[in-house]
Amino acid sequence: MRLRATVATATAAALSAALAVTALVVPAAGAEPDDSGTTFWNIDVNHNRDYTVGVEAARKKVFSVSATVSDPSGVQSVSYELWHGADRAKADGVLVGSSHCVKINETTSFCEALVTADPNVNLRSNALAGVWTISPVATDGAGNVTRGDGAYLARIKRQTYMSQTVATPQPVKKGKDLTVKARMTVASWETHKNAPLIGHQVLLQYRKGTSGPFVTLKKIKTDRNGWATATVKATADGAYRYDFAGTSLTQATTGSADFVDVK
Repeated sequence: MRLRATVATATAAALSAALAVTALVVPAAGAEPDDSGTTFWNIDVNHNRDYTVGVEAARKKVFSVSATVSDPSGVQSVSYELWHGADRAKADGVLVGSSHCVKINETTSFCEALVTADPNVNLRSNALAGVWTISPVATDGAGNVTRGDGAYLARIKRQTYMSQTVATPQPVKKGKDLTVKARMTVASWETHKNAPLIGHQVLLQYRKGTSGPFVTLKKIKTDRNGWATATVKATADGAYRYDFAGTSLTQATTGSADFVDVK
C-alpha cells in the first residue's frame, strides 16, 4: 500500500460562495508528485448551512463533513481528519470521522462522515476554538491511500448565550431614563459551565411599536460579569434587545426583546 499526498483541483462551481468550506489549491509541503488520480470535490461542513460549528460547555456536537471523491480505479473508503494548530504534525487537537460512501458511478462516490466535537473527550481546552483544517483521506479501488492536504477549513466556535433583556422601570414616562440590561455568557470547554463573556461589544437595539426592523441605539461592552447595561430616554412604546455579532472564536447570538410601555 502506498501513501500519497494530493490536492484536488476544483471547478468554478466547487469554489462558489454557496459552499460551506473554501477549497484552495495549495500543495502539501514535501508531497510526492501525485499519480493516483484521486480528487476531492465540494468539501463541506454542516450541509452547507455554515462552515462554523458551535459547541456548548458540557454537550457534544455532532456535525457532518462530506465530499465528492473521484479516482480512475474507484473509491473504496474515505475518512476525514480535522486538526487544530500550525501544522498537522504539531496539532493540539484532532477530530476524526469515518464516512459512508454512496457510489455515483464507477469512479466517483459521495462520502459523508459524522464528526463529534465533545468538551469531555476531544475539545477540553478553550484554546481549541477557531480554525480547524480538514484533511480527507481516501483509499482507492487499488488500495492506494491519498491524503488531501489542501486548505480545507472549518471553524469550531464556543457557543454564546444572551439572557432575556430587562428594561426598567416599567411603565416609564416619556422622556425619562430607561435602564436596559442583559447578560452574556460563553461555553467553557474547560470547566463544562457557561462563563461570563467579558469586554465584548454588543449592540443595544430598539424597535418602535410591535413590528418593523430593529435599529441600533448604542454599542456597549460587557462588564466583568458579562452584563451589558445602557441608559436611554423613553420615547415611545417599543421593544429593546441586545445583539452580539460574534467573533472568530465565539458564535453570534441575539437576546429576547423586552417590550416597554411609555406613558
